Amino acid sequence: MKKVWIILSIIIVTWVFIYSLTILSNLNTCSWVRSFDCEKANTKNLVKWTDYDKLKETWDLFLKYCTPIIRDENSIYSLDYSNCDLKISVLKDKPWVENVNVNGSNLSRDEINNNF
Repeated sequence: MKKVWIILSIIIVTWVFIYSLTILSNLNTCSWVRSFDCEKANTKNLVKWTDYDKLKETWDLFLKYCTPIIRDENSIYSLDYSNCDLKISVLKDKPWVENVNVNGSNLSRDEINNNF
């Protein structure tokens, strides 16, 4: 009977270990362990060059109407894209985006650093 409990406890510990590794793996899908899966998933969403050319015509039309009104204020250049609900503040001294306002809401520093 003692052998049965030993074997049963080894099976339970092994099952818990494998289950916990599976949960950790699923939670960290874009970690260094599963970077290949993330790269594969990211390439699915990319458009082909022919689609890119078609879309470029559309966004060129949109950007034609988005011309900024540039103001020189103290140590900041203020770029006002009112037609596109976008306002950007850039420092004069260095190429640094100080503030970005999109659709009436300010972006956080992390969002600015990741996107500009």
